[in-house]
Amino acid sequence: MASYSNLLDKVLADTATCQDETTPEFRARAAGNYPPLGAFLGLGYPTTDAALDAVCEIADRFRINDKTIELTVTRDQWRVTVSNAIGANLDALLHEADPRKRWSMMRDRLKEVGGKAGMDLVHYTAVWLFVGQELEPFSIGPVRFFPRDAWADEVGARLGSEPEWREPLTLLWAGRRLHGRSWLAGAKALLQGLVARQLTWSNWRGTFRFHSEAAEPRRNSDARSMVRFAHPDQWIASAHVIGFGRDASNKRGLLATRVALDTIRLVLAQGHRHLIRTASDDAAPLSADGVSQLQGADVSRRWQMNRPGVSGAPHLAQTIITSYTSLFKAAGRCIEAATNISSAHPCPKLAERWLNACHWFGRACLSDADFTAVVMLVISLDVLCGGLMDRGIVELVARLHDIPASQQVLPGMTLKKLVEDTYKLRSEVAHGSILAVNGQLDVERSRLESLAAVAITEYGIKLDLYATQGGADDRDDFRVSLPTFKP
Repeated sequence: MASYSNLLDKVLADTATCQDETTPEFRARAAGNYPPLGAFLGLGYPTTDAALDAVCEIADRFRINDKTIELTVTRDQWRVTVSNAIGANLDALLHEADPRKRWSMMRDRLKEVGGKAGMDLVHYTAVWLFVGQELEPFSIGPVRFFPRDAWADEVGARLGSEPEWREPLTLLWAGRRLHGRSWLAGAKALLQGLVARQLTWSNWRGTFRFHSEAAEPRRNSDARSMVRFAHPDQWIASAHVIGFGRDASNKRGLLATRVALDTIRLVLAQGHRHLIRTASDDAAPLSADGVSQLQGADVSRRWQMNRPGVSGAPHLAQTIITSYTSLFKAAGRCIEAATNISSAHPCPKLAERWLNACHWFGRACLSDADFTAVVMLVISLDVLCGGLMDRGIVELVARLHDIPASQQVLPGMTLKKLVEDTYKLRSEVAHGSILAVNGQLDVERSRLESLAAVAITEYGIKLDLYATQGGADDRDDFRVSLPTFKP
């Protein structure tokens, strides 16, 4: 394996060669023999593919050997960072004759850059949550949910002053028109388009509006962007992520928001679980039109409304949030450990197991196909029990609820039989023993979804109690701490 010094020498030598007009490499670039854009080191220095391979190897090995960087910065982001760091220090590195000193200089620089990679970011995501319900902002760990109208106050609090776009945003939310568009800019663009024959009278309106809005004050255009950010019935989730690079922070912020929603999903009625989601989740459109035709008949039309968000009796949302505080606190601690590099859960492995299981449960609830939901739901239970398959799921659920495995949980069906049947179904679907695309598995999905919801809920609450009492971060130790298994 090449040393760091040798890899850096390769990068420097190839890059220096590509800057020399007398070399074949330089002439090959000038003749267009490289792919579009070619290979470039950070800050735009032409180099070779072999040099970039060496940069990637330096970055990957350095990241693996530094656990803080490995945790806080994604692989691709770190590769770009290393490339930019070498490019920024290229002159100094080329003027140093000793290879070991060159690498020493670069190593110190990478440690410095890596130490500054962590950021304190809040990620805002529009979500479908409650509709037509009076509810104050609430939190699940580092994720806080705001009604749309209260969100701008949170932005101002973090900024330290009211954002400039707040006033025009309030006007737009109230359905009023903003003043400040440049009618002159719109008219000028319209006239130029007509003179150049690039515009017809049929599309003049869009051209006029675009150019008049583009010339308006920045605060107005920012306010219009904020209006597009969230639907009037949506909530805003803010996920506070501390200590990670931007790419890793974005990923963890979205994951934290989804798991917080999934935690709420656990305690909703089964028919409502698919109604809450982030604005970026795959889901059916708000409305869908369909057209079909019988032989010899005209087309028939159908229309379907897919209204997201949970609505219901007055105070429904307030009742949900206040009735499950122990679950939300337990979930918040697990999510906090995944979003704050300085925050450690007493049982990090078990907390991550719960986080993964809850996320699989949420993805299953949003699936529009029963057979994929069945597979995901069994995966969530498999993750929860630590990969001990159907026997492990039976034992864990029985211990969590202190019931025997022979307990009848459905008419004519025991807990053991329910788990064994659904686990077998999952295996048949996933391994292709049965072709389930056209199969009707809504009953099996419903049973499995109910089982997973109560298991994940109880696991989270009991794990939180176990962790605060100093329990070991071990799958088997936690399982044994639960009530004795009864066949």
